[in-house]
Amino acid sequence: MLSIVLMTAELTAVCHLMLAVVMFYFARRTVRYLSQAWIMLIFGLLYSATFLTIYLDKTPDPGLLHPGMLINLMVCSYLQSIYPLGMALPGYLQWGRMWEYASPAIVLILIYGFGMLTGSSFVILKDASDIGRYMLTGDVLLRFAALGLSAFYIINIFIIPHRLVRRLELPRDIIAYGTLVGLVSLLYVWLTINFSRSGYVAYMLAFTIANLALTLRVLLPVLDLMRLPAIQPIMAPPTDAELLASAEDDFNAENRLRFERTEYLMQHDKPFTDPQFNRDKLCRLTGLNRHLLLQVIRSQGYNDLHEYISRYRAGYLRTLIEAQPAAAPIPHEAAGFKTLKTAQAALLKYEGLSLGENKEEG
Repeated sequence: MLSIVLMTAELTAVCHLMLAVVMFYFARRTVRYLSQAWIMLIFGLLYSATFLTIYLDKTPDPGLLHPGMLINLMVCSYLQSIYPLGMALPGYLQWGRMWEYASPAIVLILIYGFGMLTGSSFVILKDASDIGRYMLTGDVLLRFAALGLSAFYIINIFIIPHRLVRRLELPRDIIAYGTLVGLVSLLYVWLTINFSRSGYVAYMLAFTIANLALTLRVLLPVLDLMRLPAIQPIMAPPTDAELLASAEDDFNAENRLRFERTEYLMQHDKPFTDPQFNRDKLCRLTGLNRHLLLQVIRSQGYNDLHEYISRYRAGYLRTLIEAQPAAAPIPHEAAGFKTLKTAQAALLKYEGLSLGENKEEG
């Protein structure tokens, strides 16, 4: 079981350090990613220290309310309570506000650090009776202070976005993240009281998954800015001789010529207007098998054949809409879409066109 704990701690540390690298890279262009980058870096360093602690102490038995676990809980709950806030209110997390919010936790950490430097040792609380026996000692009082402050931060994970953004409609994924992180923190609170190695493994995995999910949410604007390649008109398809020559000289040039052949077919014959048209029919029309055609499409910046066909349908549907009266129904079937809902989603994704209510009703 110890090996599993070590592997999980290592995975958690590596994941957060990699997330920090990605965030710092994007923070070079826009400061909105900077706070997330620092938060992920601190998480990575915390779990690197956790890994080393477990590795050096082969049989860790933290007991009840271990100071190390409480400090880790306090730091993580603080950082996770400001994470959704930075998403809901960009620019709100100035250094002054963050230091003020963190000052009680910093004071507790400094007190513990001073105690360690002066040679003080903390007691191991094996059960509830030990808590009563050492209740009035400074060590146990500090533990309850850290637990209470952690509870304050955990409560804020749930309520801060709602409290400070009452007049805004928060995206559901931010609310879901706050709820998920709050529940994960509550699991850690339980582990500080009733520690088990299997429970700690479950916590580290849940913690990592939650932060991975939030990182993907934070990077969504970057994905939205990644445009598909521009469609270039092809007046004549490449000849067989050109393809044969490119196959001997340049693999990339061969893919480009095959792509131009496919583009000529799509632009002039418009087979995508058939709602039953799919990748298998495109393979038959081009004479390429599925793997080779997918290679050709991906070499030019597309993700898959479905995306390639849908983009052509969305572009053609936009042309049809712009050529008809405003009150006319959306001719989604003429563009090859089976349902209006699919057509609307494709228009928004590939053309950036959001249809008005009059179009939807038509």
